[in-house]
Amino acid sequence: MTDKRVDPATGSAVTYTELVATYKKQYKRREIEDYWETCKPAKSKKSKAAAPAKESKPSKAAKPEPKAKAKAKAKAAAKDGKKEEKPKPKAKAAPKPETKTDDKVRSGKDGGASALAKLRSFSGCVLAEYVWLDADGVTRSKTMTMTARPLKVTDLKVWNYDGSSTGQADGHNSEVLLKPRAIFNDPFRGYPHVMVLADAWNAWDDQPAKNNTRAKCAETMDMYRSLDPWFGIEQEYTLMKPGKVGVKPSVPLGFNTDGSEPAPQGPYYTGAGYNVAIGRPVADEHYKLCVEAGVKISGINAEVMPGQWEFQIGPCRGIEMGDHLTMARYIMLRVTEKHECVCSFDPKPAEGDWNGAGCHTNFSVTPMRVAGGYDTIIKVCEAFGKVAKEHIAEYGEGNDKRLTGKHETCDINTFKYGVANRGASIRIPRDAEKNGRGYMEDRRPAANCDPYRVTQIIMKTTGECLSAETIEAGGKTHTAFVFIKPHAVYEKVKTLVKEKLTAEGLTIKSEGQIKSAVIDKKKLIDTHYGAIAAKAVMLKPKDLVVQEKSQEEFEKMFGVKWNKVMEDGLVFNAMDGAKKLGISPDELGKKYDALKKGETIIKFGGGFYCGKVDDIYVINGFYMNMRSKFTAPGTSIYYYEVEWPAEKMSWADFRGKLLGPTDPASAPEGSLRQQIYSKWSELGLTAQPDTGDNGVHASASPFEALAERSNWLRASISKDAFGKALLASGIPLPLLTKEWFSDPSVDFEGGKKSLFDLLEDLDAAACLKKCKEIAVANK
Repeated sequence: MTDKRVDPATGSAVTYTELVATYKKQYKRREIEDYWETCKPAKSKKSKAAAPAKESKPSKAAKPEPKAKAKAKAKAAAKDGKKEEKPKPKAKAAPKPETKTDDKVRSGKDGGASALAKLRSFSGCVLAEYVWLDADGVTRSKTMTMTARPLKVTDLKVWNYDGSSTGQADGHNSEVLLKPRAIFNDPFRGYPHVMVLADAWNAWDDQPAKNNTRAKCAETMDMYRSLDPWFGIEQEYTLMKPGKVGVKPSVPLGFNTDGSEPAPQGPYYTGAGYNVAIGRPVADEHYKLCVEAGVKISGINAEVMPGQWEFQIGPCRGIEMGDHLTMARYIMLRVTEKHECVCSFDPKPAEGDWNGAGCHTNFSVTPMRVAGGYDTIIKVCEAFGKVAKEHIAEYGEGNDKRLTGKHETCDINTFKYGVANRGASIRIPRDAEKNGRGYMEDRRPAANCDPYRVTQIIMKTTGECLSAETIEAGGKTHTAFVFIKPHAVYEKVKTLVKEKLTAEGLTIKSEGQIKSAVIDKKKLIDTHYGAIAAKAVMLKPKDLVVQEKSQEEFEKMFGVKWNKVMEDGLVFNAMDGAKKLGISPDELGKKYDALKKGETIIKFGGGFYCGKVDDIYVINGFYMNMRSKFTAPGTSIYYYEVEWPAEKMSWADFRGKLLGPTDPASAPEGSLRQQIYSKWSELGLTAQPDTGDNGVHASASPFEALAERSNWLRASISKDAFGKALLASGIPLPLLTKEWFSDPSVDFEGGKKSLFDLLEDLDAAACLKKCKEIAVANK
């Protein structure tokens, strides 16, 4: 693709290769290909004098010959000794004067004002209707012209509006931002136009604006995403006769024009016919438009009071429940604009012996949907009962007029649950009891409830209820990753390690060999020593955090303050240190191995060492040699995945007494490192172990153990007891895998600290507790 086309976002003529280079970090290759197809060919610049003659149109009979026939003719001509006559090139048609309309719809990222300014016409542009909630939870919207139809939320721009007119800001500081969250088709304007669900944020501090309840809901859903919550909401509403502008309507559409009430409840629910299914055109049109928009609407029906209807949204997963119901409400308000009626979400739109309007919320999580899930449903119902008042406070305004104990409701001050009981706070479907699994229906939310507030507290209560057991289970068992280092992989050493582990009461879940070729190809050692490698090669000393206590120990050992050597430029990482000394990294590694602990090398933390080499101080100078020991041809490690009851042995004892400290010469009698150190010759080792080659490695904490097992053994975090406990504690999976497993510096207790150092030697329960505290401190 060497031809050039015009990128509508920039107005520049580019080749396909140049387009890919520009957008490859933002979009997938297929999206870029689609975008390329929407770009118009760049017009070549030609002088008027050189304009070619106009080409005549070919007749219908003059069809191009198939390739096969053309080849056959060419062969025949060659056989006869005739040269194949090449067709003379036809003169190209002179370009006709045209007006650029740019009417072909493009897709992808919006080019913004700068791209719009270069267009001669906006006829090919896309209209985006941004929809959000104001201070009172009412949908507001405004429209933007865009250069392209968005394929994903990141294609949209963050917009703004006057928050002082929506009750969300003061006049002197009124700018509120609209952050796009979901894209829907625009069923009113049609393709290619879209509607955008956005939430509001203060422009001055980037905090959620007044009544932005979506932000908190999103946090809770993210915290308990491992439970995979499903929601389905039955939105009841009442169509009202319009009154004066700005005045709340008081007469339902189904009530008589003379002011008298219609016949009592009975025939209207799911009814049909004139004066029975009152307002059906509104309900049907709303249903159709929601489907066209992409809203997850699953049904409608006429309700108990004349003029009252219901639509169901869902099943939706997590945060999308609030997004889809909010957009469905907005579409309803738009529909009523042309039907001369008003949609009311009032929980008691008509006084007297008439049903109110609710927003029954059906809900389940994975433990409810699997075999034995009925017990989980009961457990969650019990948890709901303990915080009934807190839930009611989130379930809508004026709900006391609806939750009276009559008209299929439970009294607002009473909590009860039951199977197939529509007079209960929580109804459990009969099928759920019969099948032993299913869902539950909270019948308390009012029609005017905020779906984000409702789903947030439902998920919060459920998550806390179920996570308590998961977290408790995760703290009862210790699982570690132990491996014999390459220099010590001998049969006698394997026997020694295995016997020691089992004698101490540890269960070996799995064991095996991992060869150097695999370690090198999959970069297992680089991931394992990620933080060590980073400190040795990538990070500069100024980027590292040295705790105050470690600085004091440095001064005692070397007789100079840490800050002083930093100021004097005497501290280097391994790579820069080798360059400074004029030696290779391997030579530096040999010098580093000769350093003595407590004299010329100090440990600042897990995988964080500083050694004095000649007249400079080098961070993690051992890494280059260390990696080569694991990747050298013919070498391997031999691992053991072990577990034991936390109450039987602390993690500190596992490392300090069973394994032994880093320096095997100082390891306690009977520890693995001490035995390998003292019996090295009879065990088959070629040299006595030292601080670097100390025979065997073991995880420094339950958290590090999970990170190591995830790396070396590809252990599933969501299936691991400790992993599930971390997720249940509200620590997202991406945070674990993309950040925490690499030992980042985190803010905690007044400063930046190594995550691994903070968790070192903690037992599982204490480790989980501290992980949660660290996560909260770094939000």
